Amino acid sequence: MKTISTPFGKAAEVSTDIFIKELLPPLQSRIQLDALLADVDLAKDASRRPKLPVTKNGRLWGYALKTPSKLKGRKVSAFKGLQICVGKLTKAVGPLESFLEFRNNEKAQWALRNRTDDSLPDAYFLPRSRRDGRVDWTTIVVPGVYNKVKTQTTSGDNITKITRCMSQCLYRDARRRYVYGFTVEDSTMRLWYCDRAQIIASSAFDFVTEWEPLLRFWLCILYADPPNLGFDPTVRLLEDDAKEACYEIEVWSSADNSQVYHTLAPLSNTDRDILGRGTRVWKAVKIEDGKEVGEPVALKDSWVRDGRQREGHMDTSIRESSASNEDRKALERSFLTVLAHGDVLIDGTADRTKTVSTLGNAGDKDAVGSHENLISSHHERRQVHYRIVYKEVCEPLHSVSSLFKIFKALGDACHGLKVLHKCGWVHRDISVGNLLLFDNFTKIADLEYAERVDEVAKHPHAIVGTHGFVAAEVQLGRYIFLARRQRKRRKIEFPLDFDEAAFYEENSARLARNETPLSFPVPVPSRHNSPKPKTPDFHYNALHDLESLWWIAAYFLITYEVATDKELGEEAIHRRDSQCKVARNLFWDGATRYNAIEGGVYFETQLECLHPSLEGVGSHVEDARAYLVTGYTEAERDLLAEGLNLEGSGSVHAGFIDCFYATAKLLKEHDVLVRPLDTTIGYRRRAYFLRRSHK
Repeated sequence: MKTISTPFGKAAEVSTDIFIKELLPPLQSRIQLDALLADVDLAKDASRRPKLPVTKNGRLWGYALKTPSKLKGRKVSAFKGLQICVGKLTKAVGPLESFLEFRNNEKAQWALRNRTDDSLPDAYFLPRSRRDGRVDWTTIVVPGVYNKVKTQTTSGDNITKITRCMSQCLYRDARRRYVYGFTVEDSTMRLWYCDRAQIIASSAFDFVTEWEPLLRFWLCILYADPPNLGFDPTVRLLEDDAKEACYEIEVWSSADNSQVYHTLAPLSNTDRDILGRGTRVWKAVKIEDGKEVGEPVALKDSWVRDGRQREGHMDTSIRESSASNEDRKALERSFLTVLAHGDVLIDGTADRTKTVSTLGNAGDKDAVGSHENLISSHHERRQVHYRIVYKEVCEPLHSVSSLFKIFKALGDACHGLKVLHKCGWVHRDISVGNLLLFDNFTKIADLEYAERVDEVAKHPHAIVGTHGFVAAEVQLGRYIFLARRQRKRRKIEFPLDFDEAAFYEENSARLARNETPLSFPVPVPSRHNSPKPKTPDFHYNALHDLESLWWIAAYFLITYEVATDKELGEEAIHRRDSQCKVARNLFWDGATRYNAIEGGVYFETQLECLHPSLEGVGSHVEDARAYLVTGYTEAERDLLAEGLNLEGSGSVHAGFIDCFYATAKLLKEHDVLVRPLDTTIGYRRRAYFLRRSHK
């Protein structure tokens, strides 16, 4: 399978025929395209013009003599013919009215270096129903980008521009499920499609002479209804003067049971990437009979792995596995309360990302990849659109600036993990984005990857987690704390006629006479030697959840700095530069992460770059690491002979709770306010740099 490199990962390349047949919206039944194509052939031998915008010599109208690169004038003038051709095409179809109109952007920023997130595409399809004539990312349905010449550089620039445009369409408008696009270099065109699981491009074709794919693309797009253009019919954009867009969103708990929520304000929308979960969270209120009912809730919309249990079902299973009232109360305190959840239903069917027959489907196997959030290859598996409503409206931990609140929250989270592990589950995706503050206590969110311990054992080497917070062992896919056991020497058997006593006596005599000693005979390995024991398959376990929690503590300690308005002196600037270097290595480099956990005093030496007021905090975080390493070592001591022993992991929970609460106690009287050290190592930007470093 051919692929194309984009800033958002690999795009699969398919033939133009496959793209049109399997990805484009169905052609409107009242459009007689075959008759129009036949009319072009008849017009070649007649005096009349064909109805379609095609010349008698078989070229697209407007480019009968020259391709765009040969036309004089500005770049936008070279592609004016395309806009005119769309108008001629709609006339050829007849009285059927199209839903969209096509425009070139007269004010386009052509150079890639001049583009920003607010720069609109070079061309776009817009709804005819726009009331105020506004053109922005919520009104652009299909973006397109142009380049007058075709070179390797211009083709690469167009790929970057179109994928950025498609990303903006998905990011800026919560109604978008997928988006189409097109790129043009001189007379060469590609068609593009992307959803949350994949980016697909058609093979390149010459739209001047091979105009049929272009006309089919236009007709399928112009006359498609909004759902077939990637708009979600269960989400309605409310027209108001609010700074942030508000929506009415349906949540389906079953095929015949839906609830409507009105969003009040966005709580989270940090995923600017194309591939991935595209998670959005709003503060919302339930609507019944046109009126607001009850207290505000949190509504989460995301794309999750098809084939996995949904988060709401996971929550129910975890609570049902609790053995006592005390555990149930602890779970209720540490985890969010689910009010409603279900797959998004469109025409009674769950909304899933598209599949293309030639690309296949990798199924539900966990694998290593390069995306911002999970260590997984998103474009190789299908995803399903899912919504869940929580009772609690929380504050994300990564927005907190008080170190006292942060370490108190980490201690709370450890209590939650303790009861989760006691019930026989592991979370498998503890990260700074999944810890929330509510009513002065920490809630653990995002249970999509949670799994029973006995089920985890059925798929060894499965690697899941969030970049920067995943356990070092999980990232490597092997146990790294096996105790160094004194290996028994293998027994050696010598030839039967070998007299060992005579051999040593003769060599002693030779050495006394300064003669060359006899060579030692080649030994024969004993037939009774036992084979080297096989290392058991690697499995995710409870200690890995705790290590992720430790990485969150290190994240706030290392990638944040003490907030101050004072001008930094020379010593402080040097210390800050050192901290930036430590932060980059610690959260981006696998070898450094390994050394920080396993390498004795390595992590402690990295803390020398911190502000002096954080010395006590760093000491407690180092103590927590020591508890963790002891837990790993004890668990893996007899791994080769008896398997992993997690019976003593409770002491690690207790050690973590003591360290984090002790840190909070230390900060209670003299709190330290912190801020992100540098935007390039911030929580929202880490994915971009990780993607670059893994290429």
